[in-house]
Order: sequence, then structure tokens, then C-alpha cells
Amino acid sequence: MSANILDLARPELREITPYTPGEYESGFIRMNANESPYQNIGDNSERGLNIYPPPRPLTLQKCLAEHYYIEEKEILMTRGSSEAIDILIRGFCTASKDSIVICSPTFDMYRLYANIQNVNIHEVPLLRNKNLDQDFQLDSDAIIGLINSGAKMVFLCTPNNPTGGSMQREDIKKICNAARGRSLVIIDEAYSEFSSQDNYRAIQKNNEYVVCLRTLSKFVSLAGVRCGAVIAAPKIIKFLEKVLPPYTFPTPSIELVLKAFQKDSLKVSEKRNNTIIKQREILRSEIAKIPTIDKVWPSDSNFFLIKTNKLNKLISAAKKTGVLIRSFENQPMLKNCARISVNTPENNDIFLNGLYAELSKREVI
Repeated sequence: MSANILDLARPELREITPYTPGEYESGFIRMNANESPYQNIGDNSERGLNIYPPPRPLTLQKCLAEHYYIEEKEILMTRGSSEAIDILIRGFCTASKDSIVICSPTFDMYRLYANIQNVNIHEVPLLRNKNLDQDFQLDSDAIIGLINSGAKMVFLCTPNNPTGGSMQREDIKKICNAARGRSLVIIDEAYSEFSSQDNYRAIQKNNEYVVCLRTLSKFVSLAGVRCGAVIAAPKIIKFLEKVLPPYTFPTPSIELVLKAFQKDSLKVSEKRNNTIIKQREILRSEIAKIPTIDKVWPSDSNFFLIKTNKLNKLISAAKKTGVLIRSFENQPMLKNCARISVNTPENNDIFLNGLYAELSKREVI
């Protein structure tokens, strides 16, 4: 058991000297950073794209720290939560030696970044249940067994992608308690704004071995900006700053996110999220009426999972309607399943009406 959480980090990175960028002070002429003195004619940013962005987007970190009710020293901005996954694995896992735990089916980027770092992967399948409300849940005993055997990191996605449902809170508490002093537990909360469940800040406040990931891709409609965040104990944040190079977060992204968190903009985002939640339930209900649909799982996300005995025909019918839906041929537990992301009411109607028409033509229903 580790007395210091950074004992879990790669030893060769603990003492690494981070890069020191050129000093920046407002009002000073910058002749210390090898930048162009001329702003590009197409550049309408406030800061100017001829100037490097801040080494760390401190104004943005302050804004999001206030939004998440945490201290600034507990947050690190990343390019989407995907980059957060990458730096956590690179920072704490030694290639060909350490291992992580993932709970399949889940977000596939955990596997990908572990493979890139040549880290061993323990795959613990989610538990199945005929009751769809209790289906795809954590096998907490198996996960804890792997923590006790030395797994460095556990990834838990809740609400889970691609199954859509939230994990049982008691299971996550149990896993986090077992991991204290042994492993990091990474709780990926990418879809938490669409869930009725509380976030995991309360658990994290009492356990520095718990790390939470957040993203603005869905909540404030900024997937193209690539803004994510690691929320963790200050020791972890300070260490990860060594792993994450400076200047990674672009100037236009900083400015757009700050605009998105202005009061009026946030109200619009919250209203739209409520619309998505309502539309999710309407869409689930209507899809369930199609005879070839075997299952429609409950969802706490901005998408939901279905199972059909005519998957290829369903995908083809959706495409004829002008809609793309996602299947998972490479995940055995999701055979004949598709994930449907909730869209605007108008586009959801186009999808449903077109689907009924196409499937009727094909004599599938």
C-alpha cells in the first residue's frame, strides 16, 4: 500500500524537469518567444494567433473550477477527456510492466491508449441481467481482485458509453475504497450532465486516489473545440502538468469556452440538454414499437442502446433516411446492437418517419 499517491507514478517522471516557456505579461512587447509580430489577416481572435496561447489556460481553469465547485489547483485542462486518459496512462503506467482494468463494453479509448503505451489490460466484462434496468453493471469483486493483484489503474465510465446506463453507486464506492493506497480509480463522467444521478465529487473529496474526467463536448455543444478536464488531488494535477506539454490548448478554443460559460449561454445549453433528455425518452419509446427491435436499454446519456435481429437492415434503412447510427461489430457483448445519439426534435422525427417508411418497404415489420 502506498503512503504517497505519487509512489504510483512512473519513477523516471517524478523528478523530470518540465519545460519552461517564455514569460508573458500583458502590455509588454514579446521578443522572447520567436513569434511573428504580425497578426494574420484572417485572425479575429482577441489574443492574436501570432502569439502562443498561454502555457496553461489559467483563465479557463478558473472558470471551470468555479463551475465544478472545486479549487483551481484541482483541475487540469486537456484537449478533450481523451487526452486526459492518455496522460494518466503515460504518467502512471510503465510500458510492459503495469496494467489497467477496463469494464467492457465501454469507451474504447482506454484500450487504445493502453495499447499505445504497451500497458497490460485486464478486461472485466460488465454483469448481465434480464432486467434492463440492472443490466451492464460492474463486477466489483472481480475488479477489486485485480486491484489487490497490483493493477495500477481502473477505468469506470458512468454513464457508460456505449451502453448508456449509470453504474450502481454502491459498487463504485466499494471499488474506490478498495483502491485507496493501491490504485487510481478514473471515473469518466463525460455524460453526467444528462444523468439524474449525482456526480462523484463527494467520493473524490474523501479519497485522493479517485480521479474524475469531464468534457464540454456534449454539455455546451463544443465537441469541435476539444475541451476536457482532469479533476484530481493537487499532487496528481501538479505531476500531470509535467507530462502534458505547454501550449497544448489553442487560443480560439479558450475564447470560445469562456463565451460558452457566460450566464446567458449556459442557460441556453441547459435548456437544450433538457430537450435532449425529453427527446431521448420519446425516441426510445417510438423505437421500441418497431417489431424487429428486441431491446431498448434505459439511458442516462445523450444516446441509447438497442438490440435488433435485423441490424444490417436497420442500419441500411437509417442510411436511406439520411441518418447514421453506430454498431459495434468488434465487441462480442454488443452483437446485433446499435447506439443511437439523440438529435433535435425535427431530426428525430425525420429519422423515425423515414425508418418506418424504409422498413415497411423492405417488409421487415
